[in-house]
Amino acid sequence: MPAAPHTNAALAGAIHRAAPDELERPGAFDAIVIGAGAAGGLAAERLTQAGLRVLILDAGFRQSFFRSPVRRFIAEAVSRAANPNFLPFMPPSLLYQGRRVLRRVGRIRQKVQIQCYAWERRPDAFVDDLDCPYTTPPDRPFLWIRARALQGRVGIPGHGRLYFRLGHDDLVPTDGRSPVWPLAPGELDSWYSDVEKRLGIAGARDGLPWLPDSEIADPLTPTVAETAFMDQVRARWPGFHPILGRYAPPADTLAGAARTGKLTLRQGAVVQEVEVSNGKVTGIRWFDQASRTSRKVQAPLVFLCASALESTRILMLSQDTATGRGIGSRSNALGRHLMDHVIIRAEGNGPALPGDKTVKLGDGRCVYLPRFDARGESAPRPGRGFGVQVYQVDMGQGRSYFGATAFSEMLPRHDNHVVLNRQKLDRWGIPTLHIDCSYSEQELTRVADQIDGLRALSATAGISLDRIDEHACPPGFAIHECGTARMGSDPAASVLDPHNQCWDAAGLYVTDSASFPSQGSQNPTLTVMALTARASAHALRTAQA
Repeated sequence: MPAAPHTNAALAGAIHRAAPDELERPGAFDAIVIGAGAAGGLAAERLTQAGLRVLILDAGFRQSFFRSPVRRFIAEAVSRAANPNFLPFMPPSLLYQGRRVLRRVGRIRQKVQIQCYAWERRPDAFVDDLDCPYTTPPDRPFLWIRARALQGRVGIPGHGRLYFRLGHDDLVPTDGRSPVWPLAPGELDSWYSDVEKRLGIAGARDGLPWLPDSEIADPLTPTVAETAFMDQVRARWPGFHPILGRYAPPADTLAGAARTGKLTLRQGAVVQEVEVSNGKVTGIRWFDQASRTSRKVQAPLVFLCASALESTRILMLSQDTATGRGIGSRSNALGRHLMDHVIIRAEGNGPALPGDKTVKLGDGRCVYLPRFDARGESAPRPGRGFGVQVYQVDMGQGRSYFGATAFSEMLPRHDNHVVLNRQKLDRWGIPTLHIDCSYSEQELTRVADQIDGLRALSATAGISLDRIDEHACPPGFAIHECGTARMGSDPAASVLDPHNQCWDAAGLYVTDSASFPSQGSQNPTLTVMALTARASAHALRTAQA
């Protein structure tokens, strides 16, 4: 739903107030938030609603056509060609050929980013890979999909709409292969509920012990087509429980923060480091793309929400000026334990879907098969597994599209890590990351089960597969990277304390998925937002103490 005019005006006012010289005025801000995605937007909303003067620094910057003519042209052309509203008015063959040509041109500056399935919906939101490089070992590729735009990756159409809680076995694993999260039993439940109410989730309460229920604002019942598919699954695997995915559009938290009159938002701000002195955060040093100058801004409270690997890169670039010690270096955990979901995809065609063909479903709606690894059992056994998201769309002429993606958990292994590459600089002269990540033998064994599961699922639904991954997609492809600055109870084994505050810098909170000790098989965004709401409350209590 488009934002109301007064909402747009409030956000425009927050952007208008962000003159660089004004930002550097001492005492201008109580808090700085780095990143305007799901975590950063919610942190800004909570802090401004509590009366704090908040500055958001976001790296997203729309270059003028004069400065970036090729990229601007590609972005406009691709997004129009990918717009579903144009499908009835263009011959499919022409549309397909046009999109192929535009993708080839797009590879010039976005060779990595075009591998994201949602790239065509909004190519200008993704980074320029030539401006924002990174390196990997030749035999261990990693696809780092990055968005620099307001709302971050959740603001890209067709992405980031599903919201699932982590269960008890995810937070308190018993197999010894990942640490227990530093939370009291059930402590995250109230924060999940808080965020779910803010999002307004559509779905149902399913009563599954291994996938906790959510607060549902828009109760849904399956369509005729969804019911038919779920019945096929239950008939093939009696006792298995397919459910509707729980989804919502991105929460307009930036507008909520702007309406308080306490928000200032600077776009095109590429953060270079967090400034810390004597164990306390003091501010941020950043490069301003509009003025092409290096800038500083002061505040006693900083929320680092730039996305997992960007947040870790900023921590690695930062040090305590009084001691010379790197932030997060007290343990050997900074940059370690990188995770991303292991995914297998299948696509094909099936018969026409039953039911009303004119019903339009929300962006993100799907059928979800939680713990599909236990499809032949009465209930999942404790331990790791995978879930499957299934999308079906009627294509007319007696045909339907079928797409299914299986997501399994990647364990937090110490040798999956990132380090600074000081020989490879980005466009702004900042050291980049070298990413070294691969799958374990255990994860590759589960891949075989994921492939078998998708083949059996498509056969059950009468689908003729056009494509199925025969091998796991490279790490990063799921766009669910987690870890590298994990939270914990021991500063010798973690970067953040149990409230997401950096052990080495009081007042510095990291609440994106960099903080995850493990990831489960569910989409991470809801947990990111719950941790952010919880950390915001802690920061406010600490400031008032």
